[in-house]
Amino acid sequence: MTDQQRCPLCAEHYAERTDLRIHLEVEHRKSEIVSELIDVRRHLSGEMDEEDDSVAIDGEPQAPRT
Repeated sequence: MTDQQRCPLCAEHYAERTDLRIHLEVEHRKSEIVSELIDVRRHLSGEMDEEDDSVAIDGEPQAPRT
């Protein structure tokens, strides 16, 4: 059984963290809390910004490639 990733802003559930991140960036992208949540999760998971090859457009990070 896999852990379900729950969106903190709505009732959606996702099997993968990447899918949750895409949902947050697409459905809730104008919410400041989404940016903070993604930054906190990135920090807690040990991901470093220099490893992130996404490109920011208008201050918004690019969704991860699948």
